[in-house]
Amino acid sequence: MADTVKTMKLHIHMNDTEISSVQHMTEQYRLACNFVSQYIFDHGFPMSSVTLSNRLYQTIRSEFGLKSQMAQSAIRTVTARYDGIRTQMKEKPYKFKDIYTNKWYCVYRNLDWLQKPVLFSRPQADLVRNRDYSFVTDQKTNTTYLSLNTLDGRIKVTFDVPACFSDYFDGTWSFGTGKIVSLKDEWYFHIPVTRKNDTEFDKDQVKHVVGIDRGLRYLMTTYDENDQTSFYSGEAVCRKRENFNKVRAELQSKGTKSHKTCIETYFKTREPLDERCQSLPVKDTRGYIRKQYAVCDGRPDGCQL
Repeated sequence: MADTVKTMKLHIHMNDTEISSVQHMTEQYRLACNFVSQYIFDHGFPMSSVTLSNRLYQTIRSEFGLKSQMAQSAIRTVTARYDGIRTQMKEKPYKFKDIYTNKWYCVYRNLDWLQKPVLFSRPQADLVRNRDYSFVTDQKTNTTYLSLNTLDGRIKVTFDVPACFSDYFDGTWSFGTGKIVSLKDEWYFHIPVTRKNDTEFDKDQVKHVVGIDRGLRYLMTTYDENDQTSFYSGEAVCRKRENFNKVRAELQSKGTKSHKTCIETYFKTREPLDERCQSLPVKDTRGYIRKQYAVCDGRPDGCQL
């Protein structure tokens, strides 16, 4: 039976100095990935990590200041991204119809179809277990820290462990290469965890089989071996979806550029836009403003809110 693989996401806490070190590391790692990506694109897509390491390792170390393991990780990050793209292109071939014979043709695509190299725009870094990151425990305070290797040296940071991830530290799960990312000025560390399944699936032990079909009119329809069928209606969801579609259509029908600028500025400032903009005395809620069709006279055409 295949192993169980999941991703554990930890919210890490750092001070200003530690954040600066991590930002510098992730930015240099991103630049190194773009450098490797450009090289792969310009040289016929060599996908061997060994070949790329022999050609680019010293350049990555000298130009971007990455440490030994991080330089290797940057190469593997880029090759993995290109491998994923190659698989997607193979699964979705290009199909076209001959206008003269009305015959359909199918052409399997490869990486040569790419018009530009893969771009890494988000600061990130892949850190190898026990080389670039590890978990250490302070014996005095009995506090577990996450030790991260940066270009300025190692730092020890605290992290939050949600209840759903607490079982991953019981010793039965093995940790893989983690990825540090930033989201809305907060930093997170994603770690793939793997556990071997010792017990094989035995179909003779199955006592109950249920088939599930998902849809929209009925969110779910179930059927078991005893000919028992259950239907879960989706009418409430459909009504809500229809209501949102009507609201969207109503807003888009008034979607002039001046209208969007006026209402977005009002929601940001919660104040009159300028001396010429005299909005009606309505409540400071989006629904009430749109319901009352408040008119802003601060624009040449008198846009509608």
